[in-house]
Amino acid sequence: MHVSFEDLETLVEAPGAPGNEYAVADRFANLMEPHVDHVSFDAMGNVTATSEGSEDSDFEVMFAAHTDELGFLIDRVDENGFLTFRMLGGHYKGNLSGQRVRVGPDGVPGVIGPRCRHYMNEDEKESLPENLRIDIGATTSDDVAELGVEPGDYAIWDCGVTRLGNDRIAGRALDDRIALAILLAIAREEDVDATVHYVATVQEEVGLRGARAAGYSLDPDVAIALEIFPVDDYPAGRTDGVKATLDGGPVVEFGDGTSEYLFGGVIVDRQTRTWLQDAAEKIGVTIQHDLMLTGSTDATELQQVRGGRHAGAIAVPCRYSHSPVETLSMVDAEETADVLLSALNQEFPSRDEIRRPR
Repeated sequence: MHVSFEDLETLVEAPGAPGNEYAVADRFANLMEPHVDHVSFDAMGNVTATSEGSEDSDFEVMFAAHTDELGFLIDRVDENGFLTFRMLGGHYKGNLSGQRVRVGPDGVPGVIGPRCRHYMNEDEKESLPENLRIDIGATTSDDVAELGVEPGDYAIWDCGVTRLGNDRIAGRALDDRIALAILLAIAREEDVDATVHYVATVQEEVGLRGARAAGYSLDPDVAIALEIFPVDDYPAGRTDGVKATLDGGPVVEFGDGTSEYLFGGVIVDRQTRTWLQDAAEKIGVTIQHDLMLTGSTDATELQQVRGGRHAGAIAVPCRYSHSPVETLSMVDAEETADVLLSALNQEFPSRDEIRRPR
């Protein structure tokens, strides 16, 4: 299935720091509207685009991808016009220094400048920077106000998405805009009996908050989080840990969590995994299985909210995650869309149709 690079570019261009996802949500809603029966927003900013199923089916599926990206919250402007900030989401401090950013509702250009190396001592040269500021060219706090920036505004990295070789792409916010583009691809193709809710959630990067609200409101039979899966398949990577690779196919998670004990995450139920595995096998797509031990997905909240439900995660393998140069394969993305469309066209397995103790 074709996943549109143009859709992805449109979504990546929009700023979407956690708590400020309006522009991304609006673009997703506008792109989705021609392909579904109705689109709505809730008070948190989640978008629900629903394709109603046939009268003969009461099966409801929710596909969720998040609109927010790693960002910054401006908390103070000093007398010299520099902006202090708080990190929103799981940043690596080594990615901050030397980056360009866009600040506030007007996207005012700025930079996060490193301290000049000429004035660093030997320890500073080998350590991560501290006490960074955003510089928008102002010299006083009044200058900052005149540029339309104030405390409480948001900032994001100032970069888009670039095509690389071998159908690979790189850029900021591919986590999780590639998943939003996959939802659009499926909605354009699907004609199934089930009711399908395509949901763009908010504030995933700061605690899966939007998924909690959306899952409660919709209460589907099955909920699948679409994500990127962090891989380490490059020369500077580790030799242990995850084994998933780019161009290895979609990752159907066994589970995820915030520690090796899967605290704060999800263990994917066997019926959901079987549904996705069988869907991939039916169309000849090779999938990967893995555990995300250093993060969690919207599937965590979708599984537990209300009375609980079948829930899992399928993800596009991604290098350099949570950076301005996240890198993935469009082939993996398109195969992810293929698997989900295949799943919609087959029955969800019963408890008696899965591998379990007898």
